[in-house]
Amino acid sequence: MFTIKSDHELSEAGYEKIIEWMRSVLPEGNKLKENFYAVKSMMKPLGLGYQEIDICPNFYMLYYLENAELTECMTCGHSRYKPRTGKGKTLVTYKKLRYFPVTPRLQRLFMSPRTAEHMTWHQSHDAVDGVMVHPSNGET
Repeated sequence: MFTIKSDHELSEAGYEKIIEWMRSVLPEGNKLKENFYAVKSMMKPLGLGYQEIDICPNFYMLYYLENAELTECMTCGHSRYKPRTGKGKTLVTYKKLRYFPVTPRLQRLFMSPRTAEHMTWHQSHDAVDGVMVHPSNGET
Protein backbone atom coordinates (compact mmCIF):
# COMPACT_ATOMS: atom_id res chain seq x y z
CA MET A 1 0.00 0.00 0.00
CA PHE A 2 2.83 2.39 0.83
CA THR A 3 4.36 1.77 -2.60
CA ILE A 4 1.03 2.45 -4.32
CA LYS A 5 0.74 5.72 -2.40
CA SER A 6 4.20 6.76 -3.60
CA ASP A 7 3.76 5.57 -7.19
CA HIS A 8 0.46 7.40 -7.67
CA GLU A 9 1.28 10.47 -5.57
CA LEU A 10 -1.70 9.96 -3.26
CA SER A 11 -2.23 12.47 -0.49
CA GLU A 12 -2.18 11.28 3.11
CA ALA A 13 -5.94 11.87 3.32
CA GLY A 14 -6.52 9.76 0.18
CA TYR A 15 -4.26 7.01 1.53
CA GLU A 16 -6.13 6.95 4.83
CA LYS A 17 -9.51 6.73 3.04
CA ILE A 18 -8.28 3.66 1.14
CA ILE A 19 -6.96 2.12 4.37
CA GLU A 20 -10.30 2.84 6.08
CA TRP A 21 -12.18 1.09 3.25
CA MET A 22 -9.79 -1.88 3.21
CA ARG A 23 -10.08 -2.36 6.98
CA SER A 24 -13.90 -2.43 6.63
CA VAL A 25 -13.64 -5.16 3.97
CA LEU A 26 -11.04 -7.32 5.74
CA PRO A 27 -12.02 -9.68 8.57
CA GLU A 28 -11.65 -8.69 12.22
CA GLY A 29 -8.18 -9.05 13.67
CA ASN A 30 -6.39 -8.17 10.40
CA LYS A 31 -2.90 -6.72 10.71
CA LEU A 32 -3.35 -3.83 8.28
CA LYS A 33 -2.04 -0.64 9.87
CA GLU A 34 -4.79 1.83 10.81
CA ASN A 35 -3.34 5.03 9.29
CA PHE A 36 -0.47 6.65 7.40
CA TYR A 37 1.42 7.57 10.57
CA ALA A 38 1.42 3.93 11.74
CA VAL A 39 2.77 2.76 8.37
CA LYS A 40 5.42 5.46 8.32
CA SER A 41 6.56 4.59 11.84
CA MET A 42 6.78 0.92 10.82
CA MET A 43 8.97 1.79 7.80
CA LYS A 44 11.40 4.06 9.71
CA PRO A 45 13.42 1.24 11.41
CA LEU A 46 14.23 -0.21 7.98
CA GLY A 47 16.84 2.53 7.62
CA LEU A 48 15.73 3.54 4.15
CA GLY A 49 15.30 7.23 4.88
CA TYR A 50 16.30 10.17 2.76
CA GLN A 51 18.06 13.48 3.08
CA GLU A 52 16.40 16.73 2.02
CA ILE A 53 18.67 19.21 0.28
CA ASP A 54 17.47 22.69 -0.70
CA ILE A 55 18.04 23.60 -4.36
CA CYS A 56 17.85 26.75 -6.46
CA PRO A 57 14.37 27.14 -8.03
CA ASN A 58 16.12 27.47 -11.41
CA PHE A 59 18.19 24.30 -10.79
CA TYR A 60 21.56 26.07 -10.81
CA MET A 61 22.93 24.90 -7.45
CA LEU A 62 22.45 22.80 -4.35
CA TYR A 63 22.56 24.39 -0.92
CA TYR A 64 24.76 21.60 0.36
CA LEU A 65 28.09 21.20 2.19
CA GLU A 66 30.01 24.49 1.85
CA ASN A 67 26.95 26.21 0.33
CA ALA A 68 24.51 25.08 3.03
CA GLU A 69 24.38 28.50 4.72
CA LEU A 70 23.79 30.59 1.56
CA THR A 71 20.42 32.31 1.12
CA GLU A 72 20.74 33.24 -2.58
CA CYS A 73 21.84 31.32 -5.64
CA MET A 74 25.44 32.13 -6.65
CA THR A 75 24.54 31.93 -10.36
CA CYS A 76 21.11 33.52 -10.81
CA GLY A 77 20.73 35.37 -7.51
CA HIS A 78 17.28 33.89 -6.80
CA SER A 79 16.34 33.70 -3.14
CA ARG A 80 16.47 30.30 -1.45
CA TYR A 81 13.41 30.98 0.72
CA LYS A 82 9.88 32.12 -0.06
CA PRO A 83 8.92 35.51 1.37
CA ARG A 84 7.52 35.27 4.89
CA THR A 85 3.84 35.95 5.29
CA GLY A 86 2.49 36.85 8.69
CA LYS A 87 4.47 36.34 11.87
CA GLY A 88 5.75 32.82 11.16
CA LYS A 89 9.44 32.32 11.89
CA THR A 90 9.87 29.21 9.77
CA LEU A 91 11.74 29.69 6.51
CA VAL A 92 10.18 27.79 3.60
CA THR A 93 12.38 26.85 0.65
CA TYR A 94 11.25 27.10 -2.96
CA LYS A 95 12.50 23.66 -3.97
CA LYS A 96 13.90 20.58 -2.24
CA LEU A 97 15.79 17.59 -3.53
CA ARG A 98 15.27 14.28 -1.77
CA TYR A 99 18.45 12.23 -1.82
CA PHE A 100 17.95 8.50 -1.26
CA PRO A 101 21.33 6.97 -0.33
CA VAL A 102 21.99 3.84 -2.36
CA THR A 103 24.22 2.02 0.19
CA PRO A 104 21.51 1.01 2.71
CA ARG A 105 19.22 -0.06 -0.14
CA LEU A 106 21.90 -2.31 -1.64
CA GLN A 107 22.71 -3.71 1.79
CA ARG A 108 19.04 -4.69 2.23
CA LEU A 109 19.02 -6.37 -1.20
CA PHE A 110 22.12 -8.40 -0.35
CA MET A 111 20.67 -9.51 3.01
CA SER A 112 18.44 -12.05 1.29
CA PRO A 113 20.26 -14.96 -0.37
CA ARG A 114 17.61 -15.09 -3.09
CA THR A 115 17.98 -11.45 -4.15
CA ALA A 116 21.77 -11.54 -3.64
CA GLU A 117 21.93 -14.36 -6.20
CA HIS A 118 20.09 -12.17 -8.72
CA MET A 119 22.28 -9.17 -7.91
CA THR A 120 25.49 -11.09 -8.66
CA TRP A 121 24.25 -12.95 -11.74
CA HIS A 122 26.22 -10.84 -14.25
CA GLN A 123 29.48 -11.67 -12.55
CA SER A 124 28.85 -15.34 -11.84
CA HIS A 125 27.07 -16.74 -14.90
CA ASP A 126 28.92 -18.70 -17.58
CA ALA A 127 28.61 -17.81 -21.25
CA VAL A 128 28.31 -20.47 -23.95
CA ASP A 129 30.09 -19.74 -27.25
CA GLY A 130 27.76 -19.39 -30.22
CA VAL A 131 24.69 -18.76 -28.07
CA MET A 132 23.10 -15.36 -27.73
CA VAL A 133 23.64 -14.16 -24.17
CA HIS A 134 23.21 -11.06 -22.07
CA PRO A 135 25.34 -8.06 -23.22
CA SER A 136 27.33 -8.29 -19.97
CA ASN A 137 29.57 -10.71 -21.87
CA GLY A 138 29.90 -8.54 -24.96
CA GLU A 139 33.13 -6.97 -26.06
CA THR A 140 33.54 -3.34 -24.96
